[in-house]
Amino acid sequence: MSHDNKPFEVCFKNNRTVGSLGVWIGDNPLDFVLPVTLCQIILYFMFSRVLYCLLRPLQTPRFICSVLGGVLLGPTFLGRNETLFKTLYPLKQSTFLTSLAKIGASYFVFIYALKLDVTMTLKAAKRCWRFGVIPFLASFISTSILLKMYTPNGSSKTGSAYSIPNVFTVTSFAVVSQALTELNLMSTELGQIALSSAMITEMMQWVTITLQIQVKTMKFKNIFFAFIALGLCVLYILSFFFIVRPMARFIIQRTPIGKPLKEIYVVFVLLGVLIMVAISDALGLHFVIGPILFGLAMPNGPPLATTIVEKSELIVQELLMPFFFSYIGITTNLKGIAKNWKVVFVFQSILFVGFLAKVLACVFVAPTYNMRRKHGFVLGLILNIKGIMELIFFARQRNTLVINNEVYSQMVLYVVVMTGICIPLIKNMYKHGSRVTMVRSIHDGGVRTIQNTPENSEFNIICCMHNDNNVHSMIGLLEVCNPTQKSPLCVHVIHLTELLGKSTPILLPIKMKNQKALSIHYPTSSHILRAFENYSKNSEGPVTIHSYINVSPYNSMHEAICNLAEDKLVPLLIIPFHENDKSTSSDIVITSIRDLSINFQARAQCTVGILVDRNSRISMSTTKLSFNVAIFFIGGQDDREALALGIRMLDRPNTSVTLFCFIVHNNENNINNSGDVKFKIDDGEEEDETLENMLDESLIDEFKGKKLNIDNVVCHEIVVEGYTQLLEALRGLGNENYDLVMVGKRHNIGDLTDEEMTNFMENANLLGVFGEMLSSTEFCNGKVPILVLQCGEKKVNHFGKLSSLVNDGSHRKKLSLNALF
Repeated sequence: MSHDNKPFEVCFKNNRTVGSLGVWIGDNPLDFVLPVTLCQIILYFMFSRVLYCLLRPLQTPRFICSVLGGVLLGPTFLGRNETLFKTLYPLKQSTFLTSLAKIGASYFVFIYALKLDVTMTLKAAKRCWRFGVIPFLASFISTSILLKMYTPNGSSKTGSAYSIPNVFTVTSFAVVSQALTELNLMSTELGQIALSSAMITEMMQWVTITLQIQVKTMKFKNIFFAFIALGLCVLYILSFFFIVRPMARFIIQRTPIGKPLKEIYVVFVLLGVLIMVAISDALGLHFVIGPILFGLAMPNGPPLATTIVEKSELIVQELLMPFFFSYIGITTNLKGIAKNWKVVFVFQSILFVGFLAKVLACVFVAPTYNMRRKHGFVLGLILNIKGIMELIFFARQRNTLVINNEVYSQMVLYVVVMTGICIPLIKNMYKHGSRVTMVRSIHDGGVRTIQNTPENSEFNIICCMHNDNNVHSMIGLLEVCNPTQKSPLCVHVIHLTELLGKSTPILLPIKMKNQKALSIHYPTSSHILRAFENYSKNSEGPVTIHSYINVSPYNSMHEAICNLAEDKLVPLLIIPFHENDKSTSSDIVITSIRDLSINFQARAQCTVGILVDRNSRISMSTTKLSFNVAIFFIGGQDDREALALGIRMLDRPNTSVTLFCFIVHNNENNINNSGDVKFKIDDGEEEDETLENMLDESLIDEFKGKKLNIDNVVCHEIVVEGYTQLLEALRGLGNENYDLVMVGKRHNIGDLTDEEMTNFMENANLLGVFGEMLSSTEFCNGKVPILVLQCGEKKVNHFGKLSSLVNDGSHRKKLSLNALF
């Protein structure tokens, strides 16, 4: 107000750009940054999700749908309407969107660096360094030469010849890790080789990028200033290992074992990511270098890395990364491609030559690692997958004027097309369970069984443990397996741990001498493995323990273990039943363990035993004066494995083994004079049926022959008619006092198969019909431990087995091979 009390007007500039005060005072919400940003994210989610649903039948990865969702929001599609584009992407909002995109990208690379187990990956990289170096050099050199001859319009001739190949020829670890997770190849041999190769090439990329930055600095400043800048960069990198890593270890030591990480530590680490971005940018480095080094400096796994990943990964993937894909979309303009199709074709052809050079290099390098060329081709496809890291570098090259918008758009198009082609090809060409290296077993591809294991040789067993509740039961079962000087036990104990807080699955051999490091990083594993070490020292017979920790996703955890079983020629793999410790595990974990057991049965080329022991009775029973084992024998290769294991147990003192041999009469007088089961079958199956019956008889005769020397052998033959009487007979035997019951999983009785009965039982596809019944409360109130055995899926070499039966042992039935044909 003035002195004469007359009103006057004051004019000022309205700087409100972030939020609207509402339509009621005349504000248009789309004139403000926050409402526009929210509209962008909503539209992005709609486009990307719809594309994912439409393209999913074509095996299109989610990354492609995310990029296309952003592109459709940009000038390529919605942006063709200039009014709509200016409304959705006003200039005053561009800085805000760019900042959010960089923040999202920073946290993305930090999380993937945090998951990386640098030590294990570098150890593996030593063995396959040629896959990391040679394909990279072949692709880099070929692309650089062609770009020297032809420079795309709108890119600097000196910059494009080195910067573009440096991005396109490198395989990013984060991208490969994400792709392998989506392909479910993380735990396979091929996946491990791809991760190690990607680590090598990415290290080479960061070295070349740092040198390029310093060369540019020397052009604009003097040499002295360039050396100062280089020195600061070196100090910055060293600070991660001498300051950040010790601080992270201090946080871990301050966190009690089994206790959650304090929220203040989580906030401190997540805030540190932004600090590292600011420092990297101030030093002239790429802004993602700081988050990457910050993540690598953190000790992976529980409790620090696991907690940070659990609390932040979903927010980063679903909330922050959409800003990044929206930014990529609005900076990508594919409208001019049709007009300049010749230029586009030449440039894309150059990039394809680099792609082809990397694939061919992998194919030629593959035989040097005893790898099939087909798998070398698939590895080349994996190493050519592009993703978020490449888009980050493209955006930087565009911002630093190394390339213009047109070249940038072509590079984004190349990433989408080639990745969209590679992923389906990999899915169709590589089958789960196939070995990458051309390893020949003494079994020549056959199944390793207990029957085929010589009696006077080392007996190899793999014992898988989910938690310490499984320890006592497994140790008790090992003791019953009767380790002797002639046939000692060699046990590979593997603690199965779900992959959390890291992206590198490992099957880690453990040396129990390093107890301190093991107890800090894997406290539960330390307790389990120490218990088996103590058992080996106190066992009545010779037992050798080899300890491992398998850190992997549940859906691919079986891969490394099955490969280990094949490499070590293991005939028996034992896993606990998923309901043994139902009270201490969540429903999700129980379901995952159940699926894992099914994968073991489908993949393993050895006998798989599932131990059902809900009350840990085996460990208590082995300390008694006598241990009673029952074997229920109906017939078939699975039952023969149970009987072969029972024969091994006979020589153990104070152990009695009772064989119940069920002779099934199918109401059609199909039992011959010798008491053998003889069903009506097709002529094509008669030979196999005869073979199975002869193998059953031979093993039963071997068991009966033990009666001559051992008093603890009992054999009962029970004649039943069909499934119904067989089940009733099994229930009737539940009144006996058994410490362990063994049975095979699969049986075919007449025209009725196990597959037809699984619809009525919850776990019949895992335990079989009889295993399911014996493990239920219908048999001994569900308190008797049950071991259900399944022979490997591949066909057993019966001819070799029969030959050994003919020429070996006075107590074995003499068979004529001519009877088989």
